Amino acid sequence: MAKITPRRRVALESPDDMLTQAQRLWEYIEPVAHWVAVAAVVIAVVLGVWGINAWMKGNRETKAAEALVQVTPKADLNAPDAAAAAALEKFIKEYPGTRAAREARLLRANLLYGLGQYPAAAKAYESLLDGRDPGWDALVTESLSYCYEGMGNFKKAAEVLRPVVEQTSGPLKSEVMQRLALLYEKAQEPKEAAGYWRKLLDQAGEAALMSYFREKLVAAEAQGKK
Repeated sequence: MAKITPRRRVALESPDDMLTQAQRLWEYIEPVAHWVAVAAVVIAVVLGVWGINAWMKGNRETKAAEALVQVTPKADLNAPDAAAAAALEKFIKEYPGTRAAREARLLRANLLYGLGQYPAAAKAYESLLDGRDPGWDALVTESLSYCYEGMGNFKKAAEVLRPVVEQTSGPLKSEVMQRLALLYEKAQEPKEAAGYWRKLLDQAGEAALMSYFREKLVAAEAQGKK
């Protein structure tokens, strides 16, 4: 049996002191007790709502992904079909804001381009530009430029594509600059084309490419002098 020390004996023999201390503590927290309780309830409600919303969002994302799987096989880019584009448009309206809907919007834009519906495709691509992901925006912007090229507006196609040069690097950057040079040629803007052929010539490593770029540069400069 534990030995009762003088201090413990005093505590056991003075329960009134303990009660007094508890009363003093209550007097101290009583003015704010109501607000503490209210705050606890609010926090509980917020957490509950957040949990429900998170579950609903996750459940909706899952359903959207499953539904997209059913629609995707019909969207063959090698054989674009207007019905497939319409089915994707319906899907997008049923699951707005989901990741699957974003994928469907890009797929629909690609289908519209494949169908030769360039104005509608351009509008679809423009709606996908959100500034959140530079890589995504570069991909969409390049596709958008193809739409203007399909419409025969080569200068607009080049203007749209131009910012992508700064967003890319390596071989992809060279491909973009080469396409820009060709677009400016088609737009009858030889000086702009020459500028990009010159940049490509400066960074070309292969002899075949250097010869090709030099020929294009000479032709563009000659055209610019006329």
